[in-house]
Amino acid sequence: MKKWMLIIGAPLACLVVVAAGGGYLWFQHVADRGLPQIAGEIQMSAIKEPVEIIRDTYGVPHIFARNEPDLYFAFGYAMSQDRLWQMEFTRRLGQGRLSEIFGPDFVKADRYFRTLTAAGVNHEMPEAYAPLLRAFADGVNAYLKDHKDRLPVEFTLLRYEPEPWHVDDYIAAVKVITWALSSGWNVDLTAAEILKKVGEERFADAFPHWPDQAPAIIPSVSSIRSLLASAALKTGISIEGLIPLPSAGASNNWVVSGKKSASGKPILANDTHLPLNNPSFWWEVHLVCPAIDVSGFAATGIPGIPIGQNHHVAWGITNVMVDDVDFYIEKINPENPRQYWYKDRWEDMRVKMETIQVKGKDPVTVEILLTRHGPIVTDPAPGSGENPISARWAFTEAVQPVQAGSLLLKAKNIQDVQEALRYWEVPGQNFVFADTEGNIGFWCCTTLPVRQKGDGLLPVPGWTGEYEWAGYIPFDERPHLINPEAGFIATANNKVIDDYPHLISRYWEPTDRITRIVQLLTAKEKLSVNDFKEMHMDVYCPQAADLTPRIIQILDKRFPHPEGEEAKNILSSWDFHMDKDSGAACLFEMIYRKTMENTFKDELGKELFYKYLKTSVFAPRAFRFITTKGQSPWFDDVATPRKETMDDVLAVSIEQSLSELKETQGADLADWKWGEIHTLTFEHVLGKKKPLDLIFNLGPFPVGGTSSRSTRRSTH
Repeated sequence: MKKWMLIIGAPLACLVVVAAGGGYLWFQHVADRGLPQIAGEIQMSAIKEPVEIIRDTYGVPHIFARNEPDLYFAFGYAMSQDRLWQMEFTRRLGQGRLSEIFGPDFVKADRYFRTLTAAGVNHEMPEAYAPLLRAFADGVNAYLKDHKDRLPVEFTLLRYEPEPWHVDDYIAAVKVITWALSSGWNVDLTAAEILKKVGEERFADAFPHWPDQAPAIIPSVSSIRSLLASAALKTGISIEGLIPLPSAGASNNWVVSGKKSASGKPILANDTHLPLNNPSFWWEVHLVCPAIDVSGFAATGIPGIPIGQNHHVAWGITNVMVDDVDFYIEKINPENPRQYWYKDRWEDMRVKMETIQVKGKDPVTVEILLTRHGPIVTDPAPGSGENPISARWAFTEAVQPVQAGSLLLKAKNIQDVQEALRYWEVPGQNFVFADTEGNIGFWCCTTLPVRQKGDGLLPVPGWTGEYEWAGYIPFDERPHLINPEAGFIATANNKVIDDYPHLISRYWEPTDRITRIVQLLTAKEKLSVNDFKEMHMDVYCPQAADLTPRIIQILDKRFPHPEGEEAKNILSSWDFHMDKDSGAACLFEMIYRKTMENTFKDELGKELFYKYLKTSVFAPRAFRFITTKGQSPWFDDVATPRKETMDDVLAVSIEQSLSELKETQGADLADWKWGEIHTLTFEHVLGKKKPLDLIFNLGPFPVGGTSSRSTRRSTH
C-alpha cells in the first residue's frame, strides 16, 4: 500500500513528578521515554492520504483527514498517544482480566465482570460501520507497533506489554461505563438488605418517591423470605473505586432557545460532574474530514463524541438514572442444584466455565450459572436456606452506540440528531440538543424495559413469571420534548416525566440541582453565555437554605455559651453558597453529615450505613424528605431508652461538629474554611497504592461546591 505521512506538530508539555534522588531520575527517564511523538512526520502505510494532527497550547489534538477511514485511524492513533494506559485498563476491567496484571486480589472483580455478560452481548450493527471500527483499531495498533519499546510508564512499572486492539474492544469500555452509571447494581441489593433490617415503615422514609412539587424534565413490595447474599454487593462496591465514574449520576445540562437568549440563538450547556481523575475520564478532540467537522469529548477506547458540536448542531448528555437491571430470586430444586423452578416445571441452568489468568499464580477456573433471567450473581453458603439471585441487565440486549455516534458527527439539524439518537441505547443518557435554525430538543435515550409488575427496586420472585420484561419501549415512545413554550429544557438526573405509563426509575437524584437550575433559567428574560458560565460555577446550596434556619433555632435554644453564639452568628449571616473560604459552609456541611450519620447509623449499623450512603441518590433524598417533614422513626436513637426527635439529633450533631472542627481547624471559628476539609485530588488508578500516590496523583486542592446539593458538584 502506498505510504503517506502522518504530520503532527505542537508544543511539548512538561511532565512534573514529585519524587526524589535516583528514584526520581529513573522515573523521569522512563516517563519521558513513554511520551508520544507530537512533532515531525511519521510514515504510515495504513492510511490512504495525508493526515495532519495539530495540538493546540492545551494539548488538544485537531485531526485533519481527507476521508473518513483515515480520520478514524488518526482518531485511534491520537487517543493512544494520550491515553493508551487508560484504554488498556478499561478494556481489561470490562473483560474481567485485571488479575493478569495485578494478581490474585482482582480475581473477584474479574469474575464479577465476566458474570455480568456471561450470557453474551449484542454485537449487531449495520455493516457500513465496520470499516470505521476497523480503522480506529488499526490506528491504535499502529501506535502500539511503533512504540513497543516506548510505552507509557504504567506498562513499565507493571512489566507487561498490551495486546493488539480488536475491533470490538470498545464494547468493554461501553460495558464499564453502562455498569457504573446503572444504579441498580448497587441500590437494589442494598435496599433489600435495609428492608430486611429495619422494616417497612423506616424503609419507606429511607427510599422516598420523587416529590410531586419538584421539577421533572417534562412537566406533566411483596414479602420476600430471603433477599440477598452480600458478596455480589461488596464486590460491586469495591470495583467502583477503580472507575472514574459515580455509581449514580449528578450531571447537568440545559439548553435555551433564541427566545430566551440574548443573542437570539440557542445556547447549550453541559457539565457531566464525573470525578476529576488523573487522567480525566474525557478526552477532548477536534475531528475534520470532508463530511465531518466536530469538536467535543470522547470516552477513551470508544470511537465517538457523546458531547460535542459541529457547524450545525450541538448536543450534551446527563445520566437518565434508568433502572435497567432487575434481580430475581430463584427457587432451586433441592435434588438438583443446577435446576430452578419457573411457573410449572424445573428448568436446567446453563453452565459457563471461565478461566482467569492470574499474575504469579495458577489460573482460576470459575463456574457461572445462567437462568432465563440471566447469570446467578450471588453465591449463598450451602445449608444457609438462602436462594440464589440472578440478574437481568438490559445492556446485554441493547444496541451498541456506534451507529448513533457516527450519525451525530454529520447531523445538520435536530431532525438528523433525532435520527442518530434512534440508535443510542447504552449508556442511558438524557440528550439535549440545538441547531443553528433555532430549534432545541430533548430525548431520553436508553433501554427502557417494559415491566409487567413491580417497580424494579427490590429483588422479586423469579419462579412465578409475574415479573418478566415484555420487551423495551420503542424510540418514538420514549420521553422527548421539542421546542417547548418555556424556551428552555434542563436535566439534572431528575425525574424525567410525570404521568408516564412505564417505569423509568426510582433512582432520581435529589431535587436541589434541578430546582436551582430552573430558578436561574427563569430569573432573567434573556440569558447570555456569561450567564451560563456563572451557572456552571454556582455553589448555592438549596438544602442549606432550607435546613440552616432550623440549625440556628437549635443553637439559640440549646447552645447559650459564647461558642454557640458565634456559630449562630456565622450561620445567620451566610448566603448559603458553598465557597471554599466560607466558614459557614464548613460548619453546615459538618452538621449535615453528622446529622445524617446520627439519624441512620444506629438502626443500620456501620457496614450497612455506608452501603446506604453508596446508594448516592437515596440517602440525601431521604434526609431532605424526613427533615422537611420534621419527624420520622429514624430520628429515634435505638441505643437509648428515650425517644429522640429531629431537634435532639440536630443538637447532638452540632455539638459533635463544633468539637471535631475545633480539633482540625483550630479554636477560632472565624478561621474555619470549607476548602480546608473539602479538597480535590486528581487520582490515578495506580495512585491508590502508596507510595505511588506521590507520583501519579495531583493534589489535594481546596475547592468549593458540594456533592449533589449545588449546581457545581465537587468531590473530596
